[in-house]
Amino acid sequence: MATSVMPISHGETTATKRDNGRTRWVIVAVLILGWLAGVLWRLWLGHPVTHPIAHSDEDSYMNAARAIAGGPGGFSSETPLFRRIGYPLLVSPAFMFGLDFATSYKIVHVINAMVSALTLPVAYLLARRMFGLKTWVALAAAFVAATMPAGVFWSLVGMTDSIMAPILLGWFLAIHWWLSEPERKGAAITAGVLTGVLYMVHIRGTILALVYFAFLAFLLFRRRTTWSMAALAAAPLVLMAVLNQILIMVVGTKVHLRGDIVGGGTLSVFTSGQRLQVFAASFGTNIWYMCVVTAGLAGLAWAASAVEMFRPVRDAAYRWTAGVALFSMIGTALGAAVILAGLVNTTADALYSRYVQVFVPFYILFGFAVLVDSKLRSLLKYAIVPVLILAVGGAVIAYRLNYTAERGHHLSYGPFGGPDIMTITAGWGSLRPYVGALIGLVGLAVLLAVTRLRKLAIPVLALIVVANGVTMSVMRNHVIEPLGKRFTLSVDLGKIGVGPGDKVYFGRHMTNNAYYVLYHDVYWSEVKLLSQDEPPADADVMIGRYYPSRADLNFDGTKYGFKLLRAYRTDQVSIWRRQ
Repeated sequence: MATSVMPISHGETTATKRDNGRTRWVIVAVLILGWLAGVLWRLWLGHPVTHPIAHSDEDSYMNAARAIAGGPGGFSSETPLFRRIGYPLLVSPAFMFGLDFATSYKIVHVINAMVSALTLPVAYLLARRMFGLKTWVALAAAFVAATMPAGVFWSLVGMTDSIMAPILLGWFLAIHWWLSEPERKGAAITAGVLTGVLYMVHIRGTILALVYFAFLAFLLFRRRTTWSMAALAAAPLVLMAVLNQILIMVVGTKVHLRGDIVGGGTLSVFTSGQRLQVFAASFGTNIWYMCVVTAGLAGLAWAASAVEMFRPVRDAAYRWTAGVALFSMIGTALGAAVILAGLVNTTADALYSRYVQVFVPFYILFGFAVLVDSKLRSLLKYAIVPVLILAVGGAVIAYRLNYTAERGHHLSYGPFGGPDIMTITAGWGSLRPYVGALIGLVGLAVLLAVTRLRKLAIPVLALIVVANGVTMSVMRNHVIEPLGKRFTLSVDLGKIGVGPGDKVYFGRHMTNNAYYVLYHDVYWSEVKLLSQDEPPADADVMIGRYYPSRADLNFDGTKYGFKLLRAYRTDQVSIWRRQ
């Protein structure tokens, strides 16, 4: 018996197109409003921070930005080999108007927030195009990625990490686009440009550039691209690397480097047993960290990436983009471990996850896509990877901490090593590996269970967004506000008549807090820290330490013809003007 199929009427087709168009505009509106909300949220979180809190990297970027804007120079903790100018160039407009530092620094926060909040729309595009998530699920997953504390925290400080998450997501999106349409010149150029941007922003960009060149070589070897297209994809990176050096030359000696961590210590990492242990611990701890803060989703994504490379079931664009991401993350973790193990005269870190935190938003998306797209049997196999990393890693880290403590030593631990894991484990004073492992394991088990019901996907993602918001609020109270208060002094140079035109010097016994804050508050010139008590002949104003009960530390300007303008007992600061 024949079966007839009624054709779709013109009216139904028009209605479908109208509904799709309406949905598209709703998504665009949600992304725009979400971006704006993300900007305002980040500005609220960072409101207590009035001066740099991440010393001395943050100071270095602010000094370089000020120099690029035509102002005075300053010191930098960067190394000659790995010096990058991209981030200072981005925020340099904040210093172009001769404003006081506190105002310029708030403008930097606005720039950071505007760029960091772009994580939302870029994550949505990646979720749709690479991972193929449905529209509303992709939107919910993008909100999770955009609110992850690993990315949001860094937007509150003047450092490269504040802008790297959306750029990295954009890089993966561009690579996937090019692989999907290998003849598109615009896609190849975009991939090269974003690689160049990453290179100009931070040393991690060097590792990503090496991965990118290896990726181009792989494409040529597999005959998936032509030499001309590969050259087109590489040219922007080369040009931006050259631009980085040109800008460094233009800035010249206005920014002077303090020391160089790339030296004998780094070279001896693989020849010293002790340094090799630090290297292995740094690498392993970062891998463990990634699984904790993503509730095991990063481990699921790594397992799925590895399986896809050897037993492909998805398209080449998905497979090779996942491969690029995996090698980039591993390369970054290894590079960070080499640098940390090569540091001399410093205490080894219990955890320093800063370099890999930029990958957290991507692997949240990837891991969730694996959850909703894979069969339970496959998921259980993939889950072996994060379960082992969390359980074994937590035990090994705990052993390392105990082993070190029993021998009367300690490992460095602080908010910049992992503010998110510090907050979710309530590890304010010490790293809590067992708690972290438990959080990761329980989180993974819950996600595996609830995502079996597709209707629960969006509610679960919404709960994670709420959890991220709560985590950041707690972090604001316990980490951000104390740091902001620590580096906010009651000293107001303008109110006591110190300003542009005054030649200012610091006394040699300044506290670190006062030094770093007032170094920036004297925004019209670079301030030198004296190595002797007597001020130089051209000093108009001296800023010294106020410590009356300790004559060896207290600065007494009357001995050198200076008049006291004001002393701040709490801040241990005294301001003097030559009579």
